[in-house]
Amino acid sequence: MLARCIANGDAEKYFGTVQLLFQQQELLMAQTRNTLILIGKQAGMSEQAVETCEKDQTLLDKLAADQRFALDVVKVDSTPTFFVNGERLKGAMSFEELEAKVKSLLKH
Repeated sequence: MLARCIANGDAEKYFGTVQLLFQQQELLMAQTRNTLILIGKQAGMSEQAVETCEKDQTLLDKLAADQRFALDVVKVDSTPTFFVNGERLKGAMSFEELEAKVKSLLKH
């Protein structure tokens, strides 16, 4: 939710925040609230803005709907899941395995 609030529709900001959340994962698990506030402040949000984001029921409902869609419609039930030309690839795979799938579909 925080990444979506920070990004406000800007994909680059969203993915940058998600990357930062993953980088701070250990601290995030140990001190969740303080870490979220710190990340929010680094993005220019006040503590109040972070709290408002945390309590945004509309955003939470949207995320829940996205999760239901992923599970019920496109059958994403594991991480990672990739779609290559309509084929669902579930679970961990090496870069080489994914590359082979993609290269087999490329026209030479």
